[in-house]
Amino acid sequence: MRKTGILLFMLLLISAVYAGGSNESGNTVTIWHSNSGALGNAFDDIVAEFNATIGQEKGIEIEAIYQGTANDVLTKVKAAAAVSTSTLPDIAQLDATAALDMMNSDYLVLPSEIGVSTEDIMPSAIESLMSERGLLAVPFNASSLLFYYNKTLFDSLGLTAPGTIDEFTEIAPLLGEKDGSGNVTRYAFAGVPATYELGAFIGAQKGLSYFVNNENGHAGTPSEVLFDKEGTFASFLSHWKALYDTGYLNNITSGVSTEFAAGRTASMLASSSNLSTVINTVGDRFEVGTAFVPKTDDEATGGVNIGGGALFSFSSSESVRLVLEYLVSEETQLEWAEKTGYMPVNTGLLDNPAYIAFLDSNPQFRVAMEQTEASNPKVTGVWLPSAYQIYYSFQAEIRNVTENGKSIDAAVADMAATVQKALDDYAAQNIV
Repeated sequence: MRKTGILLFMLLLISAVYAGGSNESGNTVTIWHSNSGALGNAFDDIVAEFNATIGQEKGIEIEAIYQGTANDVLTKVKAAAAVSTSTLPDIAQLDATAALDMMNSDYLVLPSEIGVSTEDIMPSAIESLMSERGLLAVPFNASSLLFYYNKTLFDSLGLTAPGTIDEFTEIAPLLGEKDGSGNVTRYAFAGVPATYELGAFIGAQKGLSYFVNNENGHAGTPSEVLFDKEGTFASFLSHWKALYDTGYLNNITSGVSTEFAAGRTASMLASSSNLSTVINTVGDRFEVGTAFVPKTDDEATGGVNIGGGALFSFSSSESVRLVLEYLVSEETQLEWAEKTGYMPVNTGLLDNPAYIAFLDSNPQFRVAMEQTEASNPKVTGVWLPSAYQIYYSFQAEIRNVTENGKSIDAAVADMAATVQKALDDYAAQNIV
């Protein structure tokens, strides 16, 4: 029965593959992606414009197929590759959680092998995807973690966005609000940091710090946890616990944007890719402000890492090269940035009059670029096996410290053991 279930699962995945075509059938370039909602509409527009212009001229058609979340796309890519590389798409949009698997795969085609020009791509975006094999993929939907805040509320209290967690702790009681019965009706902050947020809180410490060795996995498969030995996770936890102890930090892991839009929390951390959606959801309730992520402490000067995703290739052809270069071109990245909130990866937009005019009219969008430019490009996302499980494990340990009285030392030791086990298991299964 178990074998039958596995076979059915594989057949379902393969049916999804063939629904999307295989490696450049005819002159169709297939892209599996994870864009939905406003992002999906923007991506569909870009694909349609290619097919009606360059594609029509060159006899190339992009077939873009939504395959669920970024993790869903990765699952389907790995399942397809396990059966036959001929069932892979030409291109898949994946995020950093896929990087370790892609770096160690034998079916990935590097941008350099296709001849893709990357000279106009933002250096920090290139650095975020650089590995011991070279550049793994073409940056496309680059984002930055931002501090979103209710600017109307902050202004009414004469406050500005905090520069450090300690500064946030000082102003949290001013931002929070309680009813006559002592129940909190407005929090200063909502959310529980996970791997993405900790990329800034840990990565920025001491100018540059890593979760694991080999430069967070970018210089080779990671094998050793560092955040315990170097004290970076403990440092973050001590500052974060003080913020929680004000009584105005809401430890929720879902619905954060809804709470923010409703005015029930004064601030949150979220990707810049959410900016358009957040502004539209808030509407006329208040003015949305964006600012740099508060530092863990004054010495945490490294800034933030590039988030978002990239275009990983599994076939090499002139058509694939043209599609990739179109998607990162100045004109396409301008449209993508304006419609989504993602940072444009093409450096030509830095002095593009249309983009400058857009930023002047929408100053919230400028902050992500300014924060990235002020960051150390070596502050990169961590490449880990079992990435999603580890994501939730970090949140669990933070809640154990803040809510359940677990000691910081015990939380750090347990989290380090969780990550080290994932590294050891991956090495045993994948490294000869």
